[in-house]
Amino acid sequence: MSFYYAGFNTGTLFSKDGNIVLTVDSFTKVPFPEMTDFQIGWSYFLLWRKDGLYISKKSEGNGKDIEQVQIPNKPSDSCKQAGTGRDNIVILSKDNELWQYKIYENSWKKVDDFIFNRADSEHEYPVKVVQGGCTVVLTNLGRVYNVPMLVDMPKRVRFTDIACGFDHAILLAGNGDIYSMGMGTRGQLGHNDLEDCDNPRLIEALAGVKVVEISASGWHSAVVTDQGDLYTWGWNTNGELGLLSQESKVSALPTLVEFTDEQNEIVEIFVRKVRCGNTFTICLTDDGTLWGCGCNKYGQLGQPREGLPATSKFVKLDVPLKRASIRDFKCREWGAVLVTD
Repeated sequence: MSFYYAGFNTGTLFSKDGNIVLTVDSFTKVPFPEMTDFQIGWSYFLLWRKDGLYISKKSEGNGKDIEQVQIPNKPSDSCKQAGTGRDNIVILSKDNELWQYKIYENSWKKVDDFIFNRADSEHEYPVKVVQGGCTVVLTNLGRVYNVPMLVDMPKRVRFTDIACGFDHAILLAGNGDIYSMGMGTRGQLGHNDLEDCDNPRLIEALAGVKVVEISASGWHSAVVTDQGDLYTWGWNTNGELGLLSQESKVSALPTLVEFTDEQNEIVEIFVRKVRCGNTFTICLTDDGTLWGCGCNKYGQLGQPREGLPATSKFVKLDVPLKRASIRDFKCREWGAVLVTD
């Protein structure tokens, strides 16, 4: 397994002639041995391998650019999952404890138990943790916590996935319905208004279609249906929604994305997966092609910046890898990473 990154970089993980390369505008192999996962933070990277979790960030005079992250009084390999924030990481341990690590203070705090388990009910524990303006946790019972509070769950709804932007979250229910909550001032909730919503509310514009993939970052959201359709909504200052006819900077209603070729003719695309960065979006089609839209200021689309500073519509991305080798991809903050066999 190999990882290829493009986008903003602050540490020596990507350097040339001893100098940090701040903008990596072509997918470049991550030089870290035996890596099993790679996560993009605001100004740092998380590097996973079998012996534990490592962080790569700008050196602060101690000469160390890559350091191991170890939960106090636990084995080095006790980190199971992490949610990245601007200056802190929330880590889920293998024994299902939640810890907060403040990156630039090098300090730890255990998050108080917020899940109450009764002896006569099924044991509940976190299965996914994500961070935006707050920490959101999905449990094995399909419930969601805006830590430490349990959100007001819709009746007979069990969530299977969650995604967070700066100030909002979208939630995928088991039947393919989509809910959202949080701030809505930039249309990121998809309710056709700019109002906030404290608890999960059904996105009625997507009722009747089955959503299978969700993503959110910054102030926008994107989902993929079982028919391979892509819908986007929210803030559109950099073209991150990829909408051909979008004139407003805000789209408060999920809108079907249309794809065009180099002659601006509409083409049929079956989207398999979508991922949002703060000001850009990338999707993967059934033939292994990557398409991207939005800001490319830091090379986060994996294309030379001088040739493509930004694009308001989805364009095919020129990737120096065989399509069949791309197993997965991720976008977050100001970068994107490809995972290959």
